[in-house]
Amino acid sequence: MAHAAGVRLPFEKLPAAVRAWVERSLGSVVVSAATQQGGFSPGVAARLVTASGRRAFLKAVGTELNPKTPELFRLEITAMQGIGTVPMAPVLYDVYDDGDWVGMLFEDIDGRMPAHPWEQADADRVLGALEELTDALDPSPWPDAPLVAERSHDFLSRWDLVLRDGLAVPDWIEGRVEELAELARSGVRALAEGKALAHYDLRADNIILTDDRVVFIDWAHPGLAPRWVDTVILHAEMRTSVTLPELPDDEAITGFVAAVGGGLWWGSAQPAPSGIPTVRPWQRESALMHLDWVRERTQRS
Repeated sequence: MAHAAGVRLPFEKLPAAVRAWVERSLGSVVVSAATQQGGFSPGVAARLVTASGRRAFLKAVGTELNPKTPELFRLEITAMQGIGTVPMAPVLYDVYDDGDWVGMLFEDIDGRMPAHPWEQADADRVLGALEELTDALDPSPWPDAPLVAERSHDFLSRWDLVLRDGLAVPDWIEGRVEELAELARSGVRALAEGKALAHYDLRADNIILTDDRVVFIDWAHPGLAPRWVDTVILHAEMRTSVTLPELPDDEAITGFVAAVGGGLWWGSAQPAPSGIPTVRPWQRESALMHLDWVRERTQRS
């Protein structure tokens, strides 16, 4: 399944104050800035090399590029500071926030993203690393993290908007939208009981593979949730490409998948947000995959 992507800004186009902070933090002038593609956020995402040879990865965005993204970056900063040091998460060097532009300097990880569509070896390796990460983050080392069920409540409750707006749905859902809305509500109730810290945005372009590490990056949507949430999210990303272990026949999981499918389905019918022109087609494709998964799980139970 293809990913949406934000429109990247070259490092050289950053405001002078942000570039000055980068060079002050790294202790040397930046001589190379390689823009990285992938991910939803607009702004700068670049691997930097300084005159002294020091390397770092920079993420930076301002409200002029997208008014909501700086707040997501602030949440990521808080998450990184709360998580501390675990080998499955990147090391945060420094942060910048002038009230408009927000930036983060991370370790530069020499690796690659998993193949997409997923390949079996990468999927097996990543799911194994996710088990280790979940063990490290359950219970959450950041006890004041937001609840996924609360922060994502509107997104996960969009079957009501599908009904309100009279949106067309896949044939098998005709006449069953209210049933899926109730199933989704059961998933949201289960989310509220979780005590683990979930990444909550796991995709191939938020993972880096090195020779000896699997690193989960872009922690802009973390929250407290059940242990299974990130595994379900990754299975959704992988399930059309590789063979996966069976997940428990649990109504909470099915309800969560239904809630995500409804959120994506309604979102795909809306105008594209500023700076992220490809997100709506991606949402529709992803919604159809989630809904097919719900059909499969409900027929089996």
